[in-house]
Amino acid sequence: MLLLTLISCTRKEPAFTVKGDPALTKNIKVNIELIRDTGSTLATAYYNGKSCPLDNQNTLRYAIYISYKDSLFYQTEMDNLHGKVKGESLNEIEIMQKGDSVMVAYRALKTQDPVEATALLPAMLFFANNGDKELEKQKFVAVYTKR
Repeated sequence: MLLLTLISCTRKEPAFTVKGDPALTKNIKVNIELIRDTGSTLATAYYNGKSCPLDNQNTLRYAIYISYKDSLFYQTEMDNLHGKVKGESLNEIEIMQKGDSVMVAYRALKTQDPVEATALLPAMLFFANNGDKELEKQKFVAVYTKR
């Protein structure tokens, strides 16, 4: 029984963390679409300067939606490979300012090389090719918590 407990603890996914200047992170929202065998759910991981607990265990794929002041946007998606295949998980999002741009860098693994930061885009550019902009925008600006 002890061995089973130790094995299950070593495979626990870490929480998503947001790092950066508090002047920037106080205006950040991070919503995560957790895609599992049983379906997908949206959950808020970070809201205006505060982390929100979410259950990301047994997630096969993540879609990450980030907004700054509900007006600048970034999205990324990736598979969540398990066990020895991927290495030690980190789930770290860093927000930074570079000139006039708000930038984001996501590191999924502790062993991953530093990630090149990407600029968040204004809604007009980010949603340019999307048919229902307002419906899609909700994934970035709404707050998804268990009540």
